[in-house]
Amino acid sequence: MKLYRVVIEPEAQEDLTRIYAFIAEKGSPLSARRFLRLLQSKIQSLESMPHRFRSSCYISDESVRDMIVKGYTVCYAAQDERVHVLTVFRQRDCDE
Repeated sequence: MKLYRVVIEPEAQEDLTRIYAFIAEKGSPLSARRFLRLLQSKIQSLESMPHRFRSSCYISDESVRDMIVKGYTVCYAAQDERVHVLTVFRQRDCDE
């Protein structure tokens, strides 16, 4: 099975930091850490079969896909031997 190298782009890393801060403020730091670990685990799972998720309905580029994790969308592109995580945000309607 082909494995891809997962690269979290700076914008996506900032998104993860903001998500952590938001959950820590509204809930608890423990909840925020758990959710961040879940997100990171799901993102890392893209190293195998990254094309298993739908084409993005947010970004008009056929190489970009959306992975949904507990109400959050991870937009990423699989190119060559790498998966580039572009952004992570609260899931919303594709029409927005």
